[in-house]
Amino acid sequence: MLVSESIPILIMTAKPKEFINCHTHTFTGDHVPRYLGKKMLPLGIGYLLTIPLIVNFFRWYENGPKRWRFQKWYKFWLEIKFKIKLFSKKISLILFPISSLLTLDAILILFLKIFRKICPEPIGGDRLSSFVHFLEKWYLLPTSSQIFLRVLIVLTVFILIKSGRKIIFFLLRLLYRFLGFFPGPHTTAYFKRYLSIGMFAFHKNQISIFKDMVNEYPQDTRFVVLPMDMDYMAAGTPIRNYMLQLSELREMKLHYSKNCLPFIFADPRRIKEDATYIDLIKKCIVEEDFRGIKIYPALGYYPFDEHLLELMLWACENEIPVLNHCISGVIYYRGDKLSEWFEHPIFRQSTGETGESEPLKLYELNNRLFMNQFTHPLNYLGLLDETYLRKLIIKYDNAELNLLFGYTNANTPLLKDLSKLKICFGHFGGEDEWMKFLESDRYIYNNCFNNRPLTGIDFNPPGGIENIWNFVSWFSIIYSYMIQYPNVYADISYTLHDERIYTLLKSLLNVESGISDKILFGTDFYVVRSQKSDKQMWIDIEGNLEPEQFDLITNANPCKFLKNNINGNVY
Repeated sequence: MLVSESIPILIMTAKPKEFINCHTHTFTGDHVPRYLGKKMLPLGIGYLLTIPLIVNFFRWYENGPKRWRFQKWYKFWLEIKFKIKLFSKKISLILFPISSLLTLDAILILFLKIFRKICPEPIGGDRLSSFVHFLEKWYLLPTSSQIFLRVLIVLTVFILIKSGRKIIFFLLRLLYRFLGFFPGPHTTAYFKRYLSIGMFAFHKNQISIFKDMVNEYPQDTRFVVLPMDMDYMAAGTPIRNYMLQLSELREMKLHYSKNCLPFIFADPRRIKEDATYIDLIKKCIVEEDFRGIKIYPALGYYPFDEHLLELMLWACENEIPVLNHCISGVIYYRGDKLSEWFEHPIFRQSTGETGESEPLKLYELNNRLFMNQFTHPLNYLGLLDETYLRKLIIKYDNAELNLLFGYTNANTPLLKDLSKLKICFGHFGGEDEWMKFLESDRYIYNNCFNNRPLTGIDFNPPGGIENIWNFVSWFSIIYSYMIQYPNVYADISYTLHDERIYTLLKSLLNVESGISDKILFGTDFYVVRSQKSDKQMWIDIEGNLEPEQFDLITNANPCKFLKNNINGNVY
């Protein structure tokens, strides 16, 4: 049927739904300590491959080579390059044997001595020597004295012969694995995330990074921006310290008052050095509409640190959201492990004797591993559980804290506790801990989502808490907190890049899970760029969830989490 031209055709376009990304970063490379790679990258590479070196390289690239494509000479080079490729394709039958011979020569030049070590003369090295002698005799391989020709061949293969270059890199990887130098999967993953900081933090100011992020989202999307205080992580001094980073963030909040929802960072060591910093935190929240507080225990402290408790009580009483880091990442304490960190401050383990216990032992020495003793979600019992909080108050023996929390004696509950603290576990433990939960089929505590859906884990088990610390997935612990405490949330930032979690996520977003109203959308921009772009992630997650589920994690739940008694709603 033909439609008359006189009848207007209305094309309805749906207005993009406004939503909130609850976990993003805009700090630049200048805010990151110089030696972030220290104790993370092997063979001391972290002292050579510094953050300023990486950042300055990408700044140079952005202002130089990336702009060459607009130059006349570059367009001329592209035309010449295309003609060379076209000519090469026409004579490919002639070039193939030449490129193959050059690749063989390059392999022999680079690896001949190693091949001879692996295949000594009696086993097969004599045949290898005869083959090399044959090539040299017929001038198909330069001799060891013809150094210039050998270097020229290797460079030609690396620059012009793509297939040859791939073969050489493949052999190098095999060699490194054989010698035990090749980094494992954890180191490789961390190295990618380490490089991503330089690749996407080359901007000189946070506003530029924020603009890049905004452009990947529908109009009017809002972003929780989380600063990072890395001044105390023993990895060198940043070019621009945290206080300058905070000043820039406050300026950015003025320019983007609607879209930017900043948090302020709380490090107990800064509070210990400067007692007025707590006043600054409160000022940013009360007067400048900062929406919450960020803590990052992996930098070298417990979330129940003595110098955080006053702030946590103020946050609890005013329903100020607190977002903590809960995943293994690349930003963690780089100094040596202190002697007092070999035992947990409040948890205990069995001595092996009936009825006897001792402080929980923490034996890890590697920084990447012992940072988890600070990041471990079980630590938050020290805040949420009144019994453990009371033990801390006794341990700290601080008259001011005694008064604030209403401490009477060891057997009397505190007058004030933190059981209603509004806290979000950033990253929900990480995709590895989700997979640990899914793959663990025999340990009862890792089946709490199935067999204890309304109660979660019993955090006072008959066998003691050490088994939960050592064997239970972080996913199970966080899930149990969300069931047991009214204001515990979790965001899926960074974790959502792994599509293996989507099925479980959909189950959690059913009302029957008991926590569907406590899961928040977040991406961990820009750190997650080593995996996917933000644009791809929010589109992927939207496509895999029901519309009402997507709305729940991007709108309804974030609004509830970000609401506080001082500034009210975010809308």
